[in-house]
Amino acid sequence: MRSEGASDTSRVLVFSTVYPNGVQPHHGIFVQQRVASYPEDMEVRAVAPQAWFPGTAGLRPGFRPALPRAERLPGDAAEVLHPRFLSLPAIGKCLDGAFLALGVLPALIRLRRDFPFDVIDAHFGYPEGPAAVLLGRLFRVPVVLTLRGLEHRLTDYRLRRPQLAFAVRQADRVVAVSEDLRALALGLGAAPERVRTIPNGVDSTLFQPRERAAARRSLGLPEAGTYLLTVGSLSERKGAHLVLEALARLTPQFPDLRYLLVGGAGAEGNEGEVLRRQAEELGVAGRVVFAGPRRREELPDWYNAADLFVLPSSLEGCPNVVVEALASGTPVVATPAGGIPQLLGDPETGVILSRRDGEAVAAGIAAALARSWDRSRVSARTSARNWHVVGREHAEEIRAAIAMRRPSAATVDDASDIERQVEVLL
Repeated sequence: MRSEGASDTSRVLVFSTVYPNGVQPHHGIFVQQRVASYPEDMEVRAVAPQAWFPGTAGLRPGFRPALPRAERLPGDAAEVLHPRFLSLPAIGKCLDGAFLALGVLPALIRLRRDFPFDVIDAHFGYPEGPAAVLLGRLFRVPVVLTLRGLEHRLTDYRLRRPQLAFAVRQADRVVAVSEDLRALALGLGAAPERVRTIPNGVDSTLFQPRERAAARRSLGLPEAGTYLLTVGSLSERKGAHLVLEALARLTPQFPDLRYLLVGGAGAEGNEGEVLRRQAEELGVAGRVVFAGPRRREELPDWYNAADLFVLPSSLEGCPNVVVEALASGTPVVATPAGGIPQLLGDPETGVILSRRDGEAVAAGIAAALARSWDRSRVSARTSARNWHVVGREHAEEIRAAIAMRRPSAATVDDASDIERQVEVLL
């Protein structure tokens, strides 16, 4: 980073409730990876608020772990702030945007004294979207909002849909990680000239084709056999239960077929025990490896050990696991959720399922196993699009937002004036 105070330095406030922390090092790592790839003329500070409600920790252990108010993480140049905000359950979730803005406001007032940010770089349409727009108005800075995949589901909520529409209409720039999310933003009223599709990138130095037998040996797996792989949180949305059903259907045809399931609890819950019971009931428990969550540095061996990566997800943005599997040379079988059709645009990289059920998943896997795949061609599909490319493209949107909102001499932007505005508002 260039030194603070350099005239050509842009100060970027990254704002996301989904961001790595000391307890959950992979939580939202795709946000951190993109931010880490911004050009050197951008100075970055991250604020990763934590939702809070009395008693939640006891009801769902590990769901919202206690975090320090600030911590220094590997890969970040400065401390990450974790202010808390009240998050009511059930219908009260419609207030998350307002409570998020109020909850982080004191921390941002303090931060702005030492870090007079020029722009808010917000990730996820809700609750970050409306909160970021409100904060942007208060601090008189532009907002760049990234839509990442769950926004489609939010449109089904009567009280949250208008807040999402408000966010995409009022943000200075909107970045969508897939074309279907861009279409969603336009459908909610965002101006087309302010919306750009920027898919996620990949660490091509880490995720690349390796010798399959060596990868299996390093994981302690038998070198012989055919392996399916899914990486992700153990939630219903990811579709591991459909892969288990497909495995049971395919065993007579592929007697050496095995399933590697890498992942654990996530924000949407933990279906691990449900999946284990299902495997027992289907008679395939001996063919399934429940590997649990794994460090990012371990994932290349899992991708390379597999013959196919399978993701029958119901909802996605631009899934990093698909990008990483392809970069590793492993063909993918997946539903056409989110940006997956763009990632599998070349039929030589995988199979897109016709529908989301066990029968279709089994048919897709069988079709993929019947083919011979060129791993170098599979890898070439995504490996050239590394995080530095993505960081450069997103930096263009940040600069455009700042240029659109050049502060005038009358702009109120120092901490004391902001505090006076807050006193009036409250």
